[in-house]
Amino acid sequence: MNFYEGLNKLKPHRILNKFIQDYPNIKTAIDLGCGAGRDTEFLLAKGINVTAIDRVDVTKFLYQGLNDEEKERLNFIQAQFSKVKLPKVDLTISYEALPFCDMETLKSVINKVGESLNENGFFLCNFFGKHDSWVGNNKITFLDKKEIENLLKDFKILELREIERDGETAMHQIKHWHVFWVIAQKA
Repeated sequence: MNFYEGLNKLKPHRILNKFIQDYPNIKTAIDLGCGAGRDTEFLLAKGINVTAIDRVDVTKFLYQGLNDEEKERLNFIQAQFSKVKLPKVDLTISYEALPFCDMETLKSVINKVGESLNENGFFLCNFFGKHDSWVGNNKITFLDKKEIENLLKDFKILELREIERDGETAMHQIKHWHVFWVIAQKA
């Protein structure tokens, strides 16, 4: 089983599910680092038009369980975050993707997200904290709460939740997760 096949079997993130219940008027969204499409599929099922972006061609996973109408409302872009032009949307989500950007790219991507959001648009994302067991991997950026608040200074942070727990990766390896979950709104 490869990484994307492992992701394909996962349910949408709970924080996204609750958010869509609380904000049912979302019409357009970006799934930045969509992977196998666990959240993209959820958003499409809720009637939202989605631009799904990943650096790898994941179309075989994205389109797998969709009906024709959902396929029409999905736009997939294969690109690196630093090089993609983001469309105007009500919501951008990015889970387990932003930490794999270096700090300069991360700043640039977050700026792009802010520019692409419609007035009062939302940004749901997560970052890895400094107690995560992957600390030491120089291909991953680890942040503390203050650094995240500074990175998102142009947003109104509605929720910033810190979670530490042991659990599985998509490849069924056990690790210690230290993750900050964010719900922010364009200021």
